[in-house]
Amino acid sequence: MISTTDIDRQDRFLRLYELQRNALWRFVRSMVRTEHEAEDLVSETILQAYQALHRLHDDKAFVSFMFTIAHRIVRRYQWRRKLFGSYDEVAAEAIADGDMLPDELADVAVLREALQRLPARMREAVVLFDIVGLTLQEICEVQGGTLSGVKSRLKRGREALATLLRANAAAAVPEVPATPMFTHQPIL
Repeated sequence: MISTTDIDRQDRFLRLYELQRNALWRFVRSMVRTEHEAEDLVSETILQAYQALHRLHDDKAFVSFMFTIAHRIVRRYQWRRKLFGSYDEVAAEAIADGDMLPDELADVAVLREALQRLPARMREAVVLFDIVGLTLQEICEVQGGTLSGVKSRLKRGREALATLLRANAAAAVPEVPATPMFTHQPIL
């Protein structure tokens, strides 16, 4: 039988989690390569956060509480992935996603590829600030370290991301011939 304290705990967790649901998804999805990996890690984060909810004394700290757990789970996953390898990304990318338009999907894929090329802590700072919308102080609590360290990682990450995206855009632009292929000839 479920007690009233369990129901109150569930209600409290759901109320707090619902405010951060989309931000948590965006953070985790931006830190891993595929949607399936993100789904697994978000589920694990929710489970661990719910189980540890009794340690949260102030509801205002839920954002850092949740993202600290997510941060640790993503880090552990990335570490394990290095040890054990990964699944076939080509097959995963072949699965069509009907939520976005094709040009949007291409832009998002380019951005995610560029994000994956950033160092992990730098990528995490950029994602937490620019995609999830956490404050610098909240990022500092999630990542640890100093506020100036977070600012530095964010600035360097944005610069590196801009460089990567510019390089990608330059490589994608086809060369235009210097002379026109057709000349206009008057009929009469």
